[in-house]
Order: sequence, then structure tokens, then C-alpha cells
Amino acid sequence: MDMKNIERDVLYKAIDMFRKNTGLAVEIEPYPLHATYKPDAVIRIKWQDLEYFFEAGIRNVITRATLGGAVRHLDLFQKKGILIARYITPQIADELKKMDIPFIDAAGNAYINEPPLFIFLKGNKLPQDYPVGPTTRAFRPAGLQVVFVLLCNPGLEGAPFREIAKKAKVALGTVGWVIYDLKRLGYIIEMKLKERKLIRNEDLLNRWVTAYPEQLRPKKMIGLYRTDNWDWWKNADIKKFNAFWGGEVAAALLTKYLKPQKITIYTKQPMGRFLLKNKIKKDPNGDIEILRVFWDFEENCLNNEVVHPLLIYADLLATGDARNIETARIIYERELNRYIRED
Repeated sequence: MDMKNIERDVLYKAIDMFRKNTGLAVEIEPYPLHATYKPDAVIRIKWQDLEYFFEAGIRNVITRATLGGAVRHLDLFQKKGILIARYITPQIADELKKMDIPFIDAAGNAYINEPPLFIFLKGNKLPQDYPVGPTTRAFRPAGLQVVFVLLCNPGLEGAPFREIAKKAKVALGTVGWVIYDLKRLGYIIEMKLKERKLIRNEDLLNRWVTAYPEQLRPKKMIGLYRTDNWDWWKNADIKKFNAFWGGEVAAALLTKYLKPQKITIYTKQPMGRFLLKNKIKKDPNGDIEILRVFWDFEENCLNNEVVHPLLIYADLLATGDARNIETARIIYERELNRYIRED
């Protein structure tokens, strides 16, 4: 079952459960004719004499790590957005309600606050045998490394596979099947003379930041740490240790908007001397996280102490924190537009 079939299955099951649990009429509408960012679906909900139209972002499962990406997805639509998912836990349901984000899922959970219509259902569980479906290879760990370097390096999709593999730090064979998948999914087209061109960059970026927190990020995690000096990072010479700031610190340095609560570091080498110098100790509940660098290209950024803006954006969304999601919006508008622009 491919991604589009999975999304279609989630959409129909969620709508069916919503009808059963609320008694409301729900219909799937045609896409807007000239939408700049096409939603996964458009639905119309009818209650008494009122009609409500929503542009939907469809997800398999919404977790704390993928919540930020899912919410940002809705921001890109022209009309009111709604999340449609296979399953939304009670905790995530409460978070979405707090942010006033409408949702429905295939278990019968829902939140809609469009006065005078108000619906909030949570705690319903999916049947044990509900199919999850496979993850497309391009959005598994190695594939995500390839997609990352393609998004960060416009035009790289046309380079020899060996060059792409080096920049993505993956096996040469990995690049071939990722390019194949991206063609099949409509993200790469072949021009004359077999030249490749990346298209639908905005949609691909959104899918990358949604998959990254659960598929790739945990595999690059070295460990969690802590220190008693809360602002130690302000005087840390991170470049000297061949490492970069990610997440909240990187966002603070770029935007001056955020006061970091969690410290994220991406490193190319063991950090023993760095930890010793800054009196940092391992702690499974610590607020300092260290991850391995998974790319091999120069950061084209004004601040060479931070990772690529796309990764800062993904780190912020992965927290699921409302203030970080707001900062991610700033990063997107200031830094990422040039990577999604299609010439």
C-alpha cells in the first residue's frame, strides 16, 4: 500500500467514524482550483443550516515529535486547516485543543471549535488489527539523509550519484532507490538529456520535517547530558570542537527571539574534551542533547556555528512546544524560502 493509498484509507475511515459519533454530514470536496499549496483533501461538514469547509493535512499517527510539523503543515493552506490522522492520543488531543487545531481520526476522536458548533471527543482507541502500512524508502533513515542534502543544495539532484552519496554519507546504492522513489512520488522529473529536476520542494520539505523526528533523529542521538551552569553555551567555543548548535540555541542565535531551554549539538567527532571543559555530565533526564552529524557539506549560513536552517526548523518542530513552533515559523519565513523556490 503506497502513501497515497494510506492517506485515502485514513481519510475515509476518519470521516466514517466522525459521522457515526456525531451524526453530522461530511463530504469530500474538490480541491481549490488555484491553491498555492494543495491540501491532502478538502472536507465540508454540515450542521443544521451551517456549512464548514476545512483543508486537511492527513497523517498516519500524530506524536509529540511530529506534532509541530503537522501543525505547520496547516499554516500553509489558504483556508482553515484540519488534521486527519489514523490515531491521536488523549495527550496529543489536549495539546491540539489548547492550540485550537481542529482534528478527526479513524478511532472516532475529534475536536472542532467553530461557534456555535463545538465537538471534543478523545480516548477512543483503534482496533488492534488496523493496518499501519509501510514507510516509503525515501522517508526511512538513509533516504531522509539523501532528501536532506537535496533540499539543502539546490541543483544537487542532477549531480552524479557518487557526489550525492558523499554529501549524504550513505552507500552509493542508497541514492539510486531514493531517486527512484522521489520520481515515483512526483518530487523529481527528468528533463531533456536525462537531466533531473527537484519539484514540489515545499511539500517535500514538509514531509521531511514530519518524518525526521521519528525515523532519523533517534538513530543519530549520542546521549543526553546536563550541567549546573545554565548559560554555559554562550561562552562555549563550539567550532573549535568541530560541532554545531542545533535546535533552540541555533534559533536564538539566528532570530534573537527565543530563550533556549534545551541545548542541541550536532558533532562530527567525540566530544570528551568539550564535555570536560564545560563540566557537562551524562544524564538521561538532561537538557543537553548531542547528535551525530549525518551530512558532509559546508553550511551556507551567516553564522557558521549553527546547522542548516532546515535542520533548525525540524528540531524546533520536533519539540511540539508552542513557542518553538512559533520560532520555527520565523525560521521558515526568513531562511527557508530560497530552498523551496522553484525556478
